[in-house]
Amino acid sequence: MRVAKKGNIIIGELKKEIRIQLKNIKHIFLGVLAVVAATLLTSCDSGKVYDEYHPVNPEGWYKNDTLVFKPVIKDSSQLYNLIFNVRHTTDYNYRNLYFFTQTHFPDGQMVEDTIELMLADKGGEWFGSGFGAIRNAKIMIMQRARFHHEGEYRFEVRQAMRSDSLKGIEDIGIRIEKYQ
Repeated sequence: MRVAKKGNIIIGELKKEIRIQLKNIKHIFLGVLAVVAATLLTSCDSGKVYDEYHPVNPEGWYKNDTLVFKPVIKDSSQLYNLIFNVRHTTDYNYRNLYFFTQTHFPDGQMVEDTIELMLADKGGEWFGSGFGAIRNAKIMIMQRARFHHEGEYRFEVRQAMRSDSLKGIEDIGIRIEKYQ
C-alpha cells in the first residue's frame, strides 16, 4: 500500500510540473505571437505619412459642411499616393460620390477641383470592404504625386451631389503614403 501511495504522489507531482511547464510554454508562445503581430502591423504601414478620418453629421452631409484635413509634408523630393477613404452605409442611395476640393499649399497657392468617386458598380455591388451595413472604400486619387513644397497642406472637402443633405456617408478620410 505504501508503494502505491508514493507512486500516486510522484505521478501527481509530475502532472503538476507538466501543467506548470505547459503554462510557461503557453505564455512564451503568446508573448512571441504578440511581438510578431506588432511587428507585422507596424511594418505593413511603414509608408504612411498621413491617415485621418472625419465623421460626417449623422443627420446628413449638408452642402455647406466642409471637412478639413491638414497633413504636413516633410519631404518634397518623395513621390506619394493620395487616397480618399469613404465609409458609408449600404443605404447610401447612389453608386458614386461627387465632391469639391480646395487644396491650399504652404506657399499660399490654392487649387480647386471636382472629384467623382465610384462606390458601386452598375449592378449595385459595393466596392471596398466591410461587414453588415457599413462599407469602406479606399480610392486612389493620385499615384506618384509630388508635393513641391514642404510644410502644412490644407484639403477642404465638400459634397457636390444634387442633394442638399446627403445621407449614408459616415466618414471621409484622406491617406497619404510614400509611393513604393
